[in-house]
Amino acid sequence: MQQVPKTITDRRHKSSKSKLLDNGKSIDFHKNVILLVGNPNVGKTSVFNRLSRIYAVTANYPFTTVELNIDVIRLIGREFELIDSPGIHRLDHPSEEGQITRDIIINHHPEIIIQVVEASNLERSLLLTAQLLELQIPMILVLNMIDETAKQGIRVNSRLLSELLSIPVIETIATEGKGIEGIKKAMRKLSPPKPSFKYVSLIERFYSDSLKMFPGKNQPPRSIITLLALDDPFALRWIEENYGQELAQKMVKHHTDFLDTHEINLPIAILNRQNRWIKAIIERTVTIKNDFTKLGIQKFGELSRHRVYGWFIVIIVVLLTYLLVGKFGAIFLVNKLEQTIFNPIVTYLDSIIGVAFFNRLLIGDYGLLTTGLFNAIGTVLPIITLFFLVLNFLEDVGYLTNLIILTNRLFKKLGLTGKSILPIVLGFGCKTMATLSTKILESKKEKYIAIFLIGLAIPCSSQMSVIIAVLALQPLTAFIIVILVLIVIEILAGLILNRVIPEQKSIDFMMEIPPIRIPDVRLLFQKTYYRSVWFVKEAVPLFLLGALILFILHETSGMLLLEWALRPIVVSFLNLPINFTEAMVMSLARSEAGAVIIMNMVKQGELDAIQVIVSIIVLTLFIPCISNVMAIVKELKIKATLIMVLIITLTAFLIGGGINFILRFGL
Repeated sequence: MQQVPKTITDRRHKSSKSKLLDNGKSIDFHKNVILLVGNPNVGKTSVFNRLSRIYAVTANYPFTTVELNIDVIRLIGREFELIDSPGIHRLDHPSEEGQITRDIIINHHPEIIIQVVEASNLERSLLLTAQLLELQIPMILVLNMIDETAKQGIRVNSRLLSELLSIPVIETIATEGKGIEGIKKAMRKLSPPKPSFKYVSLIERFYSDSLKMFPGKNQPPRSIITLLALDDPFALRWIEENYGQELAQKMVKHHTDFLDTHEINLPIAILNRQNRWIKAIIERTVTIKNDFTKLGIQKFGELSRHRVYGWFIVIIVVLLTYLLVGKFGAIFLVNKLEQTIFNPIVTYLDSIIGVAFFNRLLIGDYGLLTTGLFNAIGTVLPIITLFFLVLNFLEDVGYLTNLIILTNRLFKKLGLTGKSILPIVLGFGCKTMATLSTKILESKKEKYIAIFLIGLAIPCSSQMSVIIAVLALQPLTAFIIVILVLIVIEILAGLILNRVIPEQKSIDFMMEIPPIRIPDVRLLFQKTYYRSVWFVKEAVPLFLLGALILFILHETSGMLLLEWALRPIVVSFLNLPINFTEAMVMSLARSEAGAVIIMNMVKQGELDAIQVIVSIIVLTLFIPCISNVMAIVKELKIKATLIMVLIITLTAFLIGGGINFILRFGL
């Protein structure tokens, strides 16, 4: 007997009250869902931030959102679940992160869809619009970054566009909150959109004949037939899941018979009709007053991806970061805070805590306050806040995408092509999120290489900021040596993995270059603030945990046992003081926590210049922090993770010992 499912509306609430996501969040599909969709890097998250009560990080490059941002909001007198979804270019054959978005759209039928498009790139987004309109779900089109159109000499007639699409079209500058009230007002009078266009009669016959095969009162959305015609296997899986295997097999036969009977390439015919529809809309609604100039600020974008000038810009960016974060942050700002705030606090506490045990527990060499809290907020927080400021500026100005293009030529030799380069660059922000973002990669080979290189020699933003601060206390040559060694190790590792891992078909990736933009200063500091708050919430408990572990090891003589076991490696092979072991232990909790231990050793005169170089290299190459290891387990499973961690650890010690030998005896 043919299975007849629930109605389309009821299917939104089928099987369970909520769906648990990989990131631990859940979507309650018993609530009305408002889904934000759109191509990558069009400002969906900025709109989400304005409509919701929480803040999600935004940036001027694609794939910033690879998982869902969710908040419960109240609009027009009702409660909604607002979801910011990963970027998607089209419903058929989407990328892995785009499949998350498609699943919510088709399987859970949100009550309202808000498609966010970049106003100056409207044509790029209309293919997705055409497919979304077939769903017959109430929908709003948001023309975001409308201010960019004027700068580029482009004018979009949003009123006419709304008439042609039969849906509200709202102009916004989401980063400034302009137009957000218009979105809220448009929700009050929403209705399912009218069909925007028809295909040629032969294709329409395929649609009508296909829909007749379903129960008359419960036909699927027209978009499912479109996916079937475009040879997306998702359509048949969906039909089988919702209507049964018998009907799915009938649809396969119907599709095959139609292609055998009529000489037509359905996917090409459908896409050609959609493209003609898009061209017609663009011709009627978009006017270009003058050619967009490549002079001025946009010239910086061209230079930053130039095969010669681009590397000079990289060097300038690195040196400016070194001066701001290292020289100003570590040498001036941190010392000032220690002298004026934290040293007086420690002196005062030492005078009032009479019990020796509690004195050691709180403010001793491994105290919860001195090694844990004060290191986190007194040493790392000022440094990392300055680094976040630099990183956020580079994100918002649009430099990172140009950096990806610049480094593309190099990374291709490492077996990394197309969008596999993006997680590598994101690793300099957060290695854990960069590892999770490798889900956008279709090739297992590229995914493994990318995760390995992220875990090996790429320091995350917090670790990098402290490393820069440590090296700023040494001659500039120490900084240059460390950077060069890490780059060489990363390249060699990529070349070796590219040869060892069997070749797989790589999928090319086209990434649109965002325009270079002057960042909004208010938003720049806002993002820096939120990232700094995130660091405090994330890192301080782990700093305290690391300090507690060191305290327990010291009090129970466990540290002596650990130092005895590691002495042949740390002292004999690496030529480092045995208390470098403490930095290794702390780095397992947080990568930058170990670097703080090294900074303290430098300030106390325990390390010479060569030892600083070796210790920083070893710690950077050492086992990634626990959160990154968990992310690797999630993407590669336990066995592959253990092998990877073992190789990374052995590499760290071998390279550290080799660098020590070369610097002391080889030069």
